[in-house]
Amino acid sequence: MPLYFIIYSALFWLPVCLFVLFFFHKLPPGIKRSYWLTTLAMAVISVIMEYFYLKFDTWTFSERIDPLLGIWFGKAPIEEYVYWFGATPFCLSLYLLYGRLLGRKNA
Repeated sequence: MPLYFIIYSALFWLPVCLFVLFFFHKLPPGIKRSYWLTTLAMAVISVIMEYFYLKFDTWTFSERIDPLLGIWFGKAPIEEYVYWFGATPFCLSLYLLYGRLLGRKNA
């Protein structure tokens, strides 16, 4: 069972989808644009970092420890993209939600 994929999909993508469905439409246009631009910039940076880390053997992937889905983009499995592309919108969503809960007017 690909726990790595399941855990990071549930931890990152489920809350982000709920955020976008129920809260994102209430944000001002400038905040929405910033949200997507930051997510895009961090996605590009994350992919570059990932390939540097793999090139210099900072980490590797072992199916003996945790089975992977078997879908690879270059030297990185799809699970890494789920993690890297999910972390930024998740953190931004939390930031905006906390701002709203704490009473900031622009969030």
